[in-house]
Amino acid sequence: MHVYFFGFFMMAFQFAGQGVFKALNRPKQAVFFSLLRKVVIVVPLTLFLPHIGALGVTGVFLAEPISNFIGGLSCYLTMRATILKKLPPDSRAA
Repeated sequence: MHVYFFGFFMMAFQFAGQGVFKALNRPKQAVFFSLLRKVVIVVPLTLFLPHIGALGVTGVFLAEPISNFIGGLSCYLTMRATILKKLPPDSRAA
């Protein structure tokens, strides 16, 4: 359980990013990041990690926190860049 839930705090970045994309009327980006985390990252990791370094079942459970980190970070960085483009120059923090 500890391994599986380790990266859940990073999902907050993805949920926040998806909410921002929906609010900015960019649903394609919201859907992209949802599919990125679950389909593009989790599925291959679930298939390959058990065979790498003899991780076995632990490799299956490691796929979720790894996908949370990668998906959450990429969504957060994209969200941040999107928000900064929308803000007027005088309201941006230094």
